[in-house]
Amino acid sequence: MTLAETADVAITVVVDNYSNVLLKSQPGVDRYEEDEPVLAEHGFSVHIRLGALGPQILLDAGFSQVALPHNLSLLGIDARAVDQVVISHGHPDHTGALEIFLRLAWKRTPVVVHPDAFLERWDQLSDGSKEGPWQQDRQVWENAGAEIVSLVEPYELAPGCLATGPIHRRTDFEKVAASALYRQGTEFVSDPIRDDQAVVINVREKGLVVIAGCAHSGIVNTVVYAQEISGVDRLWAVVGGFHLDGAAQDKVRRTVAELKALGPHLVMPCHCTGFEAARRFAEKMPGQFLLGAVGTTLKF
Repeated sequence: MTLAETADVAITVVVDNYSNVLLKSQPGVDRYEEDEPVLAEHGFSVHIRLGALGPQILLDAGFSQVALPHNLSLLGIDARAVDQVVISHGHPDHTGALEIFLRLAWKRTPVVVHPDAFLERWDQLSDGSKEGPWQQDRQVWENAGAEIVSLVEPYELAPGCLATGPIHRRTDFEKVAASALYRQGTEFVSDPIRDDQAVVINVREKGLVVIAGCAHSGIVNTVVYAQEISGVDRLWAVVGGFHLDGAAQDKVRRTVAELKALGPHLVMPCHCTGFEAARRFAEKMPGQFLLGAVGTTLKF
């Protein structure tokens, strides 16, 4: 099966780690340049519009309860017009303002999420102690207006657009940190972050746009799996968190090399990619690299 095509796609970064109103717009890329500043934080959220009057999707909901509603207002995005929400995984820097967003929507809103997003999660620190817990409360989401769509496989969000569900992991260098744990009964178990997923769009005459929240599965694994489930090889853009902040140099080097070999027209690292990895993408893919920032809108 080949994923249908869509056109007139607009992807707006609503929450990200970086904000800069001095960035200038260019063809196909609108930058926020107004006097009232949008807010940056260690979180991620992207608004997706498919067609001028087509479906609208929100991927993730930032970290705090402040940045998302503030930035939505300044960017002219109406929560009531969003048709569904996708949660890339259950970490708090992607879910922080979801309850507020759902209440702003004033309706029952489908929230597409893997069941593992509701696990009780912990981090193992270097001294052997544990940090946590953090856990998403499904009942709180539902009380705020969520209609939970629980998925464990690819799911069509709209014609030409799907959520990947759990991503198959094939590379030997994109490993989930050993520090990630979840509680299973009285035991702490290594957390593979099975709920990690991305949004994939097949843009007419261009190819795939892959939007990752954190890419805990690895951004190369994510793109290759997107190609596999969509039936589309041509890759146009890779956007989002690549989870390379603090990663070993060899992992960064191999990620950049393998993503470059896949031939995207555009790559925009955001959120948890980290400065060193973003710098390397800029160095090795200068014609494709775009600096991510809150208020950036990509038009395809």
